[in-house]
Amino acid sequence: MHSRLAELSAHLAHQRRILLDVASSVPADSWQTRPGDGDGWSVSEILEHLYRVERGAAAVLTKRIAKAREAGHPEETESGSVLGTLEQFRVSELDRKLVAPELVRPTENADRETVERWLAESRAALDAAIATGDGLALGTIRHTHLRFGELDLYQWLLFVAEHEKRHTAQLRDVARQLVPAS
Repeated sequence: MHSRLAELSAHLAHQRRILLDVASSVPADSWQTRPGDGDGWSVSEILEHLYRVERGAAAVLTKRIAKAREAGHPEETESGSVLGTLEQFRVSELDRKLVAPELVRPTENADRETVERWLAESRAALDAAIATGDGLALGTIRHTHLRFGELDLYQWLLFVAEHEKRHTAQLRDVARQLVPAS
């Protein structure tokens, strides 16, 4: 795997491990409980949102990579890190209140087993997209993101990881509200 994709894959896996560790700190029977006054999302709703976002990103990547391969897109010649390329958007920072578009808002509030299966499915789709893009100059393939405008495909992958980082912080807050300190 090309070094840029290997770096992003490792970053995605790291963020997912942290996310699931935080979610696991909440008992399974509380995953569908909304914290506090009930206005915020439950653990299950947060994870469903992440599943919907990741599934959408995987679809974008799969489509754009297939078109690029068909068109004879050039191979990757760059090897520098792409991890800092979204910093100006502050994706992972919770101090910015963002409203999720309707398409990726949670609708199910499903049980833990279902949500974990969904996340595994969306990650498998993203990993498959990454595999199809290996070797291509993904930094020169762009697709418009609804909130952040034109992003290259490396940035789309980075967005998924940074978005999970953002919601991991949200999950920590939900866990504090649902799991009393002992």
